[in-house]
Amino acid sequence: MLDCSLIGRWAAGLEALSQSHVWTRGEILAFQTRRLRALARHAVRRVPYYRRLFAGAGLRPEDIRTLDDLDRIPITSRFDLQRLPARETTAEDLKPDRLALHTTSGTSGEPLRILRTAFEEYLLRAFRLKQQLLMGMRPTDRGWGLGGTPRPSGMERVPGSRFLTRRLGFHLTHAANWGLPTEVALDQLRQAQPDVLVGSASSLAWLTGFMTPGDRVRSRLRYISTAGETCTAEMRRQLTETFGVPVHDEYASHEFNLIASECPQGGRYHIQEWNLILEVLDGDRPVGTGEEGEVVATGLHSFAMPFLRYRLNDLVILGRSPCPCGAPVTTLDKILGRTIERFLLPDGRQVHPYVLVRPLLAEAPWLRRYQIVQDRPDHILVKIVPMTEPGPEAVTSVARGVAAALDAPVEVEVVLLDDIPPEPNGKYRPYYSLVSALAQRRSA
Repeated sequence: MLDCSLIGRWAAGLEALSQSHVWTRGEILAFQTRRLRALARHAVRRVPYYRRLFAGAGLRPEDIRTLDDLDRIPITSRFDLQRLPARETTAEDLKPDRLALHTTSGTSGEPLRILRTAFEEYLLRAFRLKQQLLMGMRPTDRGWGLGGTPRPSGMERVPGSRFLTRRLGFHLTHAANWGLPTEVALDQLRQAQPDVLVGSASSLAWLTGFMTPGDRVRSRLRYISTAGETCTAEMRRQLTETFGVPVHDEYASHEFNLIASECPQGGRYHIQEWNLILEVLDGDRPVGTGEEGEVVATGLHSFAMPFLRYRLNDLVILGRSPCPCGAPVTTLDKILGRTIERFLLPDGRQVHPYVLVRPLLAEAPWLRRYQIVQDRPDHILVKIVPMTEPGPEAVTSVARGVAAALDAPVEVEVVLLDDIPPEPNGKYRPYYSLVSALAQRRSA
């Protein structure tokens, strides 16, 4: 016999999926309020971490009655969850090894294992797909994506995901990875001749510099979708001038999937308020329109592993609400702090840092936090804060794995530290290149 609360979650998720695009502002806020109450009750009753969190703050689930009560819940950081075993952060009636799994690449320098039920996984994917269809993508479009390197075993577990999407007709024809040489990636793009191009803005913009006039003439693209980092004005210009089609940018994360989507009329980002409650804070203070703040989000459909007032370590600028286009949603003017720098190698190649993150996580399951710094063209420093003290061979394996991913005459040095402090703006920089920064200053 199905749990009534489970049926209620499914019904609420399907209601939001099918109706949210026609909701009024009042209907959105009412939905958020109902989901927040249900989530607070569930988290305290069934998730040990939140049971302790509420008790420590002297809170009961019944105290969370309206959206105005949200700020009574203490903020949770990625570090708070990352250091705990799955049985502490997931619902007690679920078996973690049977849940869908995603492991973040650690954009804050801290990898996190995210667990969802199959329904939650596909619901969040459906929200994103629905938004892409509303923006002009067609079910029959052929796509080509430039994404991450293949994930090591144990970092992702979503049974049947590819089978389901292909049965529905929504899938990428081909997906290349950041680790491919530029000419190989371009050859694959030429052969695919896609209708839709997807990937990180910097990677796609980088490819445009190697495309020939013939590539532009043969292109059949209608739509470019970027995500994963800040799409700067320069990146957008390169993409639109090269392909002559609109660029639609998304703000997403592993924890929530789609967070905000660029307005069809351009300029601002519509927060997906039927998927999450998003706060923009300066310390404990909500920022005003046009002000910069840090993102704290509450997932409205994550009950297997709840995220209540979860700090994403992202900086944004709050926009006007409602959007000038007429959509009754809160907006963001800009997404800050997500541009990923490439590493400039001695042989002239530029390597995306994600190429190094994959082997790092695979070789060092014992790490708590990391930072990869290129301080010279031939030297990369990997800083690691370990959860447990690794042996010398484990440290050597990390250096060997990262060096193999580079395939270049570059020394990889691994150092173990007690802590990696944030930047003055409060953000952790998991990877950056002093070489790239110097080259950019000289070119400017």
